[in-house]
Amino acid sequence: MPIASSLLDKPKLVKKLRDFYTYVNKNNGKVGVKTRGIDLNFNNACNLRCKYCFTNSPKGDHVKEYLDYKAIKDLADQADELGYFEFDLQGGELLLQPDKLFKVLEAIKPERFYLYLTTNGYYLDDKMAKKLAEYKVSRVSVSIDSMDEKIHDEIRGRKDSWRRAMEGLKLVQKYGMDPYLNITVGHYNIHTDHLKKLLDYSKQQKYKTLINVAVPAGMWQKMDQIICNDEDREYLKKLRRDYKNLVRNIWNPFDKTNEKILGCTTVNRLYITPIGDVLVCPYVHIKIGNIFNQRLKDIVKHGFSIKYFKNHSDLCLAGEDKDFINKFMTKEGQTIFNPADSKEIFSKDDYI
Repeated sequence: MPIASSLLDKPKLVKKLRDFYTYVNKNNGKVGVKTRGIDLNFNNACNLRCKYCFTNSPKGDHVKEYLDYKAIKDLADQADELGYFEFDLQGGELLLQPDKLFKVLEAIKPERFYLYLTTNGYYLDDKMAKKLAEYKVSRVSVSIDSMDEKIHDEIRGRKDSWRRAMEGLKLVQKYGMDPYLNITVGHYNIHTDHLKKLLDYSKQQKYKTLINVAVPAGMWQKMDQIICNDEDREYLKKLRRDYKNLVRNIWNPFDKTNEKILGCTTVNRLYITPIGDVLVCPYVHIKIGNIFNQRLKDIVKHGFSIKYFKNHSDLCLAGEDKDFINKFMTKEGQTIFNPADSKEIFSKDDYI
């Protein structure tokens, strides 16, 4: 039944992955300034009303703007030239407008990338999963908030969202794409049986479990209740060793001991909004350029001229580094559509 292409069917991607592997090994297992991925939000409209949406889609924030296909093609071509090997399409909800999604895929040319979608899974039926595989999508990530259907549906703001998401992940696996179950982990849930049930289910189904650490966007006064502390991080390390199917962008993917840290991937993975703004990551709402005004190469160069993004960090700047959060991420009203401007927020001493 699987119809998705394997990595061997994407020779250009294989070369990029080898280059990344070689770079990381020569750089003592650290990501350094190696370009890695593009997280693209080409439209912010969504069918759910999630309580903790970092893009403010439930509030209707920029749901009518679309990054045009020509701009997306140009962005993908530049990313390919710079050696980016991952392309993550995000939203909003991508599957809400499938005709537009498939035009975006054609513009990107998935054969050049490990291309994946992050979706809430509501519209991920058999027909959709099969077509995504035919378009050479490598992976589909679906966020699950709880093994309790009622809790998940309450958080997502729509009945039946849990059942559809769970069935969608099975269809991803059926058609040969990589199924990733996304979980958000913070101080409030890391030691709970609630989290363990999610981890156990994902492993039993032979999925990968993508760990996103909770980011206190808009809730800075509750930061200590939300982000992981030192004890939580030690426990997360234990979970990583015990389960062996857990993935984080900050972890070294080539480390068979499941212990080494690749480093915070700000700028290594860029976040592009529907209006072309380039943020250093989806959760660090700091703008370093706009694709309509600058070449991607120059935007990356500027990003890595800022010491916090060039220097190695074992901590996620957005979800674990309290000093960085307090200094640069608590600006009132700071969102992906109202990011802090790097040229205004950083002083001369913050540049390398």
